[in-house]
Amino acid sequence: MVHEQAAGFALDALDAEDTAEFERHLAICPDCEEELARLQVAAAALAFAIDLPVPRAELRLRVLETGAPVIPLRRRRRPQLVAATALAAACIAAVVLARPWDGGGSIGGLQRYTAQGAKATLLVGPSGEAVLSVGHLPPPPAGKTYEMWVIVGGKTLPAGLLRGSLAALTRPVPPGASVAVSVEPAAGSPQPTGPLLLRAETA
Repeated sequence: MVHEQAAGFALDALDAEDTAEFERHLAICPDCEEELARLQVAAAALAFAIDLPVPRAELRLRVLETGAPVIPLRRRRRPQLVAATALAAACIAAVVLARPWDGGGSIGGLQRYTAQGAKATLLVGPSGEAVLSVGHLPPPPAGKTYEMWVIVGGKTLPAGLLRGSLAALTRPVPPGASVAVSVEPAAGSPQPTGPLLLRAETA
């Protein structure tokens, strides 16, 4: 039954006990590792493919009339979806993705790029929003972490930490830019201090 938990794990929908059990199983099961990579890419594509509905103007006026403070909320860019419908959709989409890091092309309007140096897939949306899915990276050394970078116009810019095998970049990826990963101190670095372990070039 542990094999069937891959979709829930990819979507961060398991409880702590099931998550720990699946992580132990993942260390000894290459088939689940491959399946998890496919599901994570599918989940990331679904997360960026759905736009939140825009509230009607009348709603804003009603809120202002009550005298309540209006707090602007940023759109969350969490790659995992936990709704049951999203879980089912991710499983269906995963069937289409034979191996997420083989070849390029597009998925649901997102451009897909294959990295060099490690098994990894970069998904980039129309506005530059991006998700990186990585496979077979060993745990970083003690006191270290994996950090993502966007390289554009000769400048290397920090784009967030990679914890696990799937992460959303914290800055957009423009056309012609590269995305790379290096090992850095646990808090991250403003510039890479170690070698680039992988690099994905966009068109």
